[in-house]
Amino acid sequence: MKQRESGLPFDDIRNLAKGLPELDGDALNHTAAQLEGCENTFADLCKWYSACSGRSPAIHRPSVTLFAGTHAVENILDGGASSEQLLTSVTRISEGSAYINRLCHQHDVGLKVFDLALQIPVDDISSEPALDEKSCAGTIAFGMEAIAGGADLLCVAALEAKPTVSALSILSVLGDVSIKDIVEIRDKEDEAVRQNLSAALSLVEGHTNNSLEVLRRLGGRETAAICGAILAARSQHIPVLIDGYTALAAALVLHKLEPNSLDHVKFAQMPSNEAITDLISRVGLEVVVRGNLTDFAEEGLLIGAGVLKSACLLLQGKP
Repeated sequence: MKQRESGLPFDDIRNLAKGLPELDGDALNHTAAQLEGCENTFADLCKWYSACSGRSPAIHRPSVTLFAGTHAVENILDGGASSEQLLTSVTRISEGSAYINRLCHQHDVGLKVFDLALQIPVDDISSEPALDEKSCAGTIAFGMEAIAGGADLLCVAALEAKPTVSALSILSVLGDVSIKDIVEIRDKEDEAVRQNLSAALSLVEGHTNNSLEVLRRLGGRETAAICGAILAARSQHIPVLIDGYTALAAALVLHKLEPNSLDHVKFAQMPSNEAITDLISRVGLEVVVRGNLTDFAEEGLLIGAGVLKSACLLLQGKP
C-alpha cells in the first residue's frame, strides 16, 4: 500500500510545531536589565537562557540525552561494524562504565541513553524509505520522553560511530549542501558513500518541500527522536543544546517545518566542516563554543553545557 504524504500522524506533529510557545520577553528584559552595560558572549547566553526558560538564568539540572539507532545502509557499507560498535557503546553507558558516564558525573550532569531498536535497522535508504509515516511519527513522540523527570537544560545528540549516510542525505536535501561537500565528511569511503547518497536523494524527488516526508524517507529513528525531544523541550520552556550531524539534520527538519521552532536551540560547538558551519549560520543557529574541540557529539554537548552554566554562574555572582 502506498504511504500517504500527509496523514494524521504527521498532522499531529505539524500542529504541535505550529503551537509552540513564544519565548518570554519579560524574562529576557529582566535579565538584560541586570546585565546593563555588559556586552559579551556570556551576557548573550544569559539573556537567551532567560528568554527560553522564562526565569533568571541558573542551571541546576542539566541533562544529556543520547539516542541510538541503526541503519541498513550503514551495515551494507561496513559489514555491520558500526552497528556492533553502537551496541557496545549503549551497553557500556547503561552499565555506567563509559567515558561519557565519568564526564557527566564529574560535571554533575544527568545522562540518559535511548536504545531505538538497535537490532532492527531502518530500511536501506539507497532503495526504499527508512520508515513509514506511522513509525516515524511514533518515534518523534517517543523522543519527547527525553524531558521525563525534568531538566533545566536539555543536551541532545545521536550516539553514533560516524556521520551516517542518513543524516548527511538530509543535510544535503534540506540544507542545500552539495554532494561533493557532504561526501568530504566521510572521505575515506568516497565512491561508496557517493553512490548511496545519490540513490537516497532520488527517494525524495518531488517531496523536498515536505520536511517530515524527507525525515521518514531518509531519517533514522534517532533523527526522528531528536525532533521529538526538541519539540517537547520547547513546550516545557527548557533550553536545548545540540551537537553532531544527526542532531543538525533533526533541527533542519523542524526549521523547514516551522522556522521559529529552533529559537530555544543552540549548537554546542563549531563543526570542523566549512560547508556545515555555513549551513548552521544560514539556519540561524548560534554556536556556543566557536571552535571544534572534539569529534564526539556527546563530549561537545558537555563542553557547551559547561560554558552555558558558567555564564549563568557569572551573572549570579554579579553585585
